Amino acid sequence: MKPGALLGLAVRDLGANKSRATVSMAGIALGVAVLLIIASLGLGARDLVLKEVVRELPLDTIEVVPRTIDLGIVKVNAGGLLGGTKIDAATLERLRTLPHVAAAYPKLEVDLPLGAEGGMYLFKRRLHTDLFMTGLPEELLAPEVGSDFKDRTDYVPVVVSDQLIEVYNSSVAPAIKGPQLNGQTLKGFRFDLVIGRSMMLGTRGAKKEGIEKAVVAGVSRYAMRFGVTVPLATARRILRDYAADPTESYGSILLKADSPASVPEITDAVKNAGLSVDETAERTGNILGAATGLASLVGLLVLALAALNIAHSFFASLSERRRELAIMRATGARRTDLVGIVLAQAVMLGLAGAVVGGVAAVLVARLIDWAARVFLPSFPFKPESFFSMPVSLFAWATLAAVIASVLGALWPAVRAARTQVARALAEA
Repeated sequence: MKPGALLGLAVRDLGANKSRATVSMAGIALGVAVLLIIASLGLGARDLVLKEVVRELPLDTIEVVPRTIDLGIVKVNAGGLLGGTKIDAATLERLRTLPHVAAAYPKLEVDLPLGAEGGMYLFKRRLHTDLFMTGLPEELLAPEVGSDFKDRTDYVPVVVSDQLIEVYNSSVAPAIKGPQLNGQTLKGFRFDLVIGRSMMLGTRGAKKEGIEKAVVAGVSRYAMRFGVTVPLATARRILRDYAADPTESYGSILLKADSPASVPEITDAVKNAGLSVDETAERTGNILGAATGLASLVGLLVLALAALNIAHSFFASLSERRRELAIMRATGARRTDLVGIVLAQAVMLGLAGAVVGGVAAVLVARLIDWAARVFLPSFPFKPESFFSMPVSLFAWATLAAVIASVLGALWPAVRAARTQVARALAEA
């Protein structure tokens, strides 16, 4: 039988059983909608966490951290506890000499009590807050911040994280009735940097106190999340001038590989040196991916139930048409033609269900996003949409719908094709 004739018979049969076809398609559509909503919600959460909260590094960059012992509630630095490798100046030099390492950027911890005072221009009042600080090389932040981020003698240039701005805008600003801020608003903002004294630490670890002028130079993804970042030379000067023990201690080191393909080799060398690689983003992504996969099983289960419904529907329909099918066989139709007609109907049901389910999923996602904007209060990292629906996700959902439909129709189709012609005509 020619494909055009086969397809025409399949369409005619679906039209003759509109009620059953509609019910079968509705089951597929429900399964596709549930699958798309759950999967897109998981992808949206993964994108939000990895891009805004945890922050994935570029593919050619890894972050070297001290090896820790995970005690469940806290992590203990294994270097300090067991005499293992710490991250100091000597460690930095060793890491720079590793094969395929193009650059090494140390993150210097300014272990001093610090504070910030000022804000009359923006907040209409003078505020004080404790502060945390790290130092990073100027060349690492230059692409984002520009030439303003460099060691100076007249003031301390600081860079803040956009995450800090997000937390302030969503949580702090409403509480103090302060203005909403962004990178452009903060650029050039001046305040007093209090060194050697803070409300939380007092003067512990400082050999003297002092106040220096500070100016916000910009915003960077590499900046300390809940603190400020200064040029590495500035951080070293502050430690040298104010710390009782000016020994440099690096919280981590960013290693840039000569190519992404070299990252696994560098990672192995780092671990052999007694250090660890920060795998927070990778682990978080894996956990969210696994959770999304498990939750998506609900949608696949609905598709499986829809496949069973399709099987039941085709069994009933083909049983009622046994005489018609036998006549077709007697007039020259092959068994494969009968199977092809049924499977063509199943494919059409799957495609139709995928389209209807996809449209329903998009509408539900938009309704949820609208409700979140209207009824949910502002909170840190609140996204414009909680869902991520790439075209590939719709393609996979459509494929799953078609496979479920075909699998549901396959058994009834094969059974009907195997029916003996003479026996079917005699029973009729």
